[in-house]
Amino acid sequence: MSRHINIPDNVHIELVSDGLRIDIPRVAQCKDGELPQVVSLLLPKAPKDDHQSQKLLRDLRCHPFDLAALIEKGPEALAPVSKRLELVPPWRYEGDSDGMASDVHTGAIGQRLTPDEILAMDYGDVLWKKDMSLQLALLGWTKESLIAAVWEAWAQAAPLPDAELALREAAGQPEEPPRGAANEGPSIAEWLAEMAEQGRLHLPGPQFHDVEIGLHIVGQGSEPAADASQSDGLAALLPGVPGAARGLSLVAAGLMQRAEQLAAPLRGTKM
Repeated sequence: MSRHINIPDNVHIELVSDGLRIDIPRVAQCKDGELPQVVSLLLPKAPKDDHQSQKLLRDLRCHPFDLAALIEKGPEALAPVSKRLELVPPWRYEGDSDGMASDVHTGAIGQRLTPDEILAMDYGDVLWKKDMSLQLALLGWTKESLIAAVWEAWAQAAPLPDAELALREAAGQPEEPPRGAANEGPSIAEWLAEMAEQGRLHLPGPQFHDVEIGLHIVGQGSEPAADASQSDGLAALLPGVPGAARGLSLVAAGLMQRAEQLAAPLRGTKM
């Protein structure tokens, strides 16, 4: 695995569900004008719960900074970890061994290899060292699944009696968020949701033509006429104020007189 090997451009390598498929054309064996015969070989991926996959998981459980690097920078951040753990491709070790590399002329179960198989394994070794995303995939991991597995292992090591309550406390949230401005009644979000459910969000509010007002002329020197209904309605806004209705009537009358004085020049009349 220490030899320097260049992968020719006409060699097709693809990651498939079962492992790494390598298509090697036999150019030297074809005659002039003939298309080269292509030999397709499959380098298997590690089986489920493989010892190397679990070794990587156990290592990340004990090294949170390596996990943080994986989260922030991606699989390439695990290159030093792979080198430290001496991870080898699945086609280079026995299934029941501790990751010992096989002889270059034999496979994982000791069978004699053909020259094409040896060449395919050499190409696979090059990609194993070069591409950490590929290395994770051949070990049965993705970036997301490996991170989730570490978090799950941490959670199982220190279980919480009430995970939801612990999450709220860690986030600084009250047990029950307040509803509305005064902690009573529906919040604005609930009110909008109810209006949307009833199909009333598109209804407009009051327009100018919806407002009715009546005006009448008050003669000079005349006592302001108190409209009982209007005075009572305005006085209700000032509870406990003696003479509120009378005072409001005087203010209204004064405003109407001033309005009449301002409007007189426009009508050509003289006050």
